[in-house]
Amino acid sequence: MKRFGVAVLSTLVLSSAFASLAGAQPDDIKVIINGVTQQYTQSPVVSQNTTLVPLRGVFESLGAKVDWDSKAKKVTASKNNDTLTLNVGSKLAYKNSNPVQLDAATQIQKGQVLVPLRFVSQSLGAKVNWDQSTRTITISNQADGSTTGEANSLSSKPLTAPVTNVTYDTYYNDSLAYDDAVKLAIADSTTVKTAATNIDQAGKIMKEAGKNIDFVPAEAGDEGQDKAFKGYAQTNLNYEAAKKNLDMTKEGIEYNVKDLYNKLLQKQNAVKLAALNIEDAERKLKVAQIKRDNQMSSDYEVTQATNQLTQNQAALEKAKKDLDSAYVSLNQVIGYKPEQRYELKDKPVYSEFKDNVETKVSQVLTSSTAIWLSEQKVDLAELSLKLYNFSTPGNTPYEAEQLNVEKAQYATEGTKRQLEEAVRTIYNNIKALESQYSQIQAGLVSARSAADMAKKQFDVGLATELQVYEANLKVTTAEQQAEDIVTNIDTLKLAFDKPWAMQGSSGASAQ
Repeated sequence: MKRFGVAVLSTLVLSSAFASLAGAQPDDIKVIINGVTQQYTQSPVVSQNTTLVPLRGVFESLGAKVDWDSKAKKVTASKNNDTLTLNVGSKLAYKNSNPVQLDAATQIQKGQVLVPLRFVSQSLGAKVNWDQSTRTITISNQADGSTTGEANSLSSKPLTAPVTNVTYDTYYNDSLAYDDAVKLAIADSTTVKTAATNIDQAGKIMKEAGKNIDFVPAEAGDEGQDKAFKGYAQTNLNYEAAKKNLDMTKEGIEYNVKDLYNKLLQKQNAVKLAALNIEDAERKLKVAQIKRDNQMSSDYEVTQATNQLTQNQAALEKAKKDLDSAYVSLNQVIGYKPEQRYELKDKPVYSEFKDNVETKVSQVLTSSTAIWLSEQKVDLAELSLKLYNFSTPGNTPYEAEQLNVEKAQYATEGTKRQLEEAVRTIYNNIKALESQYSQIQAGLVSARSAADMAKKQFDVGLATELQVYEANLKVTTAEQQAEDIVTNIDTLKLAFDKPWAMQGSSGASAQ
């Protein structure tokens, strides 16, 4: 009897009863595989009277393993004894080395390889149906042992342990490493080009000012010579400051790219998790429908489950838009077209942060460009005071010149305090994130243990597919939370190393 009850609930992932409630947009093509409505980052499309579907999502849902060769732009799919290969842009595919003519060439849209729908039946022997009136594709592979079942059917047939099929995986025309992104951003930056021009300009002005210097005055003397030397000191400072500004601009770009690159990784995680949450909501709705139709619950539970699915679908759409915005933001900085998409090659790996905050404060105070510039202004104010000529009519009062020195010193002290505070704040933030990471890792141990237990219980008929899926979803959610924390730490580590770069990043990104 217990097996019978489990089977009633297990049919939720195999039933097609929920197809009409999948929430697709009016113009979207809906895909139902073995009774489960699919969610893809790129919906199927109709091009030149040929329906194209996302290869990875469809093939993996039908039990095939899919691999992608980004350099060769080649997809390899395998199932049982069959191996399929396709090249993007080609109308010819191969099944076990035998050519298969496609109705249309494969193509990439929004990071997914699309293939003609008919190829699904040609390659995997699945049953495929296209309903033009409802714009719905129904695919099933009952022939290889999969079970679909009609809505609300009761079956006590043992089910295999469910595997989470993630349909958000994408293919990319290109890949991008962080270091390459930094190089692209620097090469594309008009701010960097302006800073380089400023160095050349300041050097020419300094060279010209140096022509008027006959000797270096030790104290106030010849008014003309004193004025010439102070002018030269100012132009020399401008020249050195221009060189420092170029370095700081590049460091600001480096930080800005790091921030945008890592945020893009996080937005990708958000889309993945949102897609999984939709699948979870669909499973729960199917449970509610089956329970209601078998007098085990009321319409209220179905209504609640339907509302949750609608919310999750809205969350996925928002996550997709946020991901697109993240791509556009990084593309703008590195000089790519807004619509360009690529795989991010560098994913931060967690390592304990062991830097000493006091040592870093000392290093920052001696290496900061902002502090150097502020100290140079103090020296310039002191030079003006040393060369002050009391006999020159109309001069600024000597006491006022003394106050200029004090103001420059206060400004230097203020800059030092700001940077020291920034270093300590960043350090504390990193340590706080490390604590969160440790807590998540501890929770992951329990979540993985619970998922393993749920699978074992499912194998002996003591758990439903939904319970196994939810246990796996908790693991995936925690893993992605941990990844998000690691990317935040990675960004903060760069800020800790060069805290002035955060201030320079805002200006560097405004091209």
